Amino acid sequence: MSKSNFFKILVFLLSGFNSITAQNQIYVTQTRNADNSVEFKYTKAVPGNYFIEFNIENVSNVNDIVAIKKTYNINLIGDTGILFKLYPADKEKPINCSYSYICTRGLIKPQVDYAVTYLLPFKENKTVTIYESNRFNVRSDIWKNYVVYSKTKDTICSMRKGIVTDIKRNAIDKDGKIVFKTEIVVDHADGTNASYIGLDEKSLTVKVNDPIFPGTHLGVMDDILDNTKNRNFKFNIYYFSNEEVDGVDGEKNVKIIEKSVMPVFYTSEGYQNLITDQNYTVKYKDEILLKEMTPQEKATYKS
Repeated sequence: MSKSNFFKILVFLLSGFNSITAQNQIYVTQTRNADNSVEFKYTKAVPGNYFIEFNIENVSNVNDIVAIKKTYNINLIGDTGILFKLYPADKEKPINCSYSYICTRGLIKPQVDYAVTYLLPFKENKTVTIYESNRFNVRSDIWKNYVVYSKTKDTICSMRKGIVTDIKRNAIDKDGKIVFKTEIVVDHADGTNASYIGLDEKSLTVKVNDPIFPGTHLGVMDDILDNTKNRNFKFNIYYFSNEEVDGVDGEKNVKIIEKSVMPVFYTSEGYQNLITDQNYTVKYKDEILLKEMTPQEKATYKS
């Protein structure tokens, strides 16, 4: 995978010494203990939420080998932790296996905080019409983007407190040529992510690892026009889930999917869930702006 929010670690053979591999500041180590058990540990030296898809193959001399999963999907909650531990069937012999893993920004099945109210991602008093776009063959209650079309380069603001964890350049085909739509990805405290797609790269006022707050200016819409001469801006709040699906062999397989959150937004009409093809006027409220701030952040904001 070449996208910056995914990184693949090559396969390593377990042997009698510790190995450390690192990319993008997430490290996995293996420790062989005196009883020949093996612990897999991680160290995360990068802010934001991540989960790991850890694949084990060619396992030998492992106790209860039937219970060993091919893939372990684990949230990396802290900066360090134990992924899991393997115990030898024969304590006099070492455990051997090969493994690979992928780390992805976000958490699997986080405890979504539905008590959080979001702001629409525009300046206060701006009126916008909200539409929806969906993925092929995916129900709108599973995943959808909210879309705003505009003739002007509107200012885009953050919907909720978080940390900027990625700034992507997504290639799209426009009239036979490749152009890039810039996307900002933000991690929230509850493990959800926000995606803001369609900003002018040169206008960005934030960078990766920056903390942001509701109403923080992120940039302005880009200059890419559709066939109706409109700019398209998309936003989405989502998280990851591991779902059981039917495999081609008839067995159940676990697949990681994105699931959208359809939160409550604050508008001039009060607290609302967004409905497609409806007009909304952006409003700010201290109760929402301050909700997730620390006492120090609140003092700075009020001053």
